Amino acid sequence: MRVFKFGGASVKDAEGVRNVTRILRMFPDERVMVVVSAMGKTTNKLEGLWKAYIKQEDTKVHLEDIRSYHQVI
Repeated sequence: MRVFKFGGASVKDAEGVRNVTRILRMFPDERVMVVVSAMGKTTNKLEGLWKAYIKQEDTKVHLEDIRSYHQVI
């Protein structure tokens, strides 16, 4: 079994996601496990969301920023 981990810069945009597909297609006859972590700067954005929540600030802007980033990709 091959294990692949992708995240951050490797999946920060549509081209990066397409590249992941190209890599995985190189192993059609093997069992693979794929782990995908946060895309681009999503971890930082999630931390900002959490801080806003803890401070009881409006989280809508943070959520929309994260959502729109993923929808664009």
